[in-house]
Amino acid sequence: MARVHTCIMMTRCLIAIAFLISLSIVSPARAQGGLSLPAGFHAGIYAEGLSGPTAIAFGPDERLYVAQENGAVRRIAPNGIATVASGFNSPLGLAWHNRKLYVSFRGGIAVLTPSQGYGKFTTKVIVSGLPVGRHQNDGLAFRGGWMYVGVGSTCNACVEGDPRSATIMRFHLDGSYGQIFARGLRNPYGLAIYKGKLYATDNGRDDFGDSVPDELNLIVRGGNYGWPNCWGRGGGSGCAGTRYPVANLPPHASADGLAFYTGRSFPARYRGDAFIAEYGDTINSLGTGHVVQVVHFSGGRGTVSTFASGFSNPLAVTVSKGGALLVADFGTGIIWHIQRNGY
Repeated sequence: MARVHTCIMMTRCLIAIAFLISLSIVSPARAQGGLSLPAGFHAGIYAEGLSGPTAIAFGPDERLYVAQENGAVRRIAPNGIATVASGFNSPLGLAWHNRKLYVSFRGGIAVLTPSQGYGKFTTKVIVSGLPVGRHQNDGLAFRGGWMYVGVGSTCNACVEGDPRSATIMRFHLDGSYGQIFARGLRNPYGLAIYKGKLYATDNGRDDFGDSVPDELNLIVRGGNYGWPNCWGRGGGSGCAGTRYPVANLPPHASADGLAFYTGRSFPARYRGDAFIAEYGDTINSLGTGHVVQVVHFSGGRGTVSTFASGFSNPLAVTVSKGGALLVADFGTGIIWHIQRNGY
């Protein structure tokens, strides 16, 4: 996903300006203009003034934790926003598991262990030396005693020298026993477990005009997902033996953060749907992305539609305990709170 990483580098000066703005938390009940939502929904600002938020995750303390491109991990609470750790190189993945917070940063993974009251965190790097280049390691997910991580390709389209590039890898929870779980994924940014199954977004290559879609994939052990030569449902070449996506997404959209709707406040038709943050096209003037897509499943296939628009560069999504959808907008430093009317 060169699109996100490249844009991150290009917007550092804007981030620096945004960081000077005092951080604040605004009640989600405060309606905001600028977003376009389905009828029956409203949006409010959950937090603002953040510096390039890249990943979000609720902790056992029911606080929202945010990774920032500048290397900080921050906690959002009613009395303000606090830094719980810093110094990570471009952290793009954040996930809680067994009361520990895991951070996927460029080339490595660290685990943050909180004190009993979550006042202090100790940091331990458990994975290092992952291949990086045009892309890096991204989102995290946990299942059956394993930690899964997306590892992006070092190039747009090439034969990789390191077999770990362009894969989903998995590790024991202490970072040991690393192994390749699936391959052929150019940049699997967002990972999520739903009903015991592992899903991942993937960014298509950018050198075939507008013919290569981004994807949502169901990830299986040993699966080959086609990169660099095969994409979508049989596009390109060399597709024999590859696994097709469960949903094609617009080309160059930079499909990134992924969350399945497990709340109860949205209408029933959304339960089990996948929400995907699309950072947005930075390759040409196609203008794809800059939205949150929703994927509705039927018969193993997904139907894609736009759920929310009006963002700058949405990069991460999650579902709150109350059933709201939270969207982190990298470009504006805002975390949006989207809820059904009446909630």
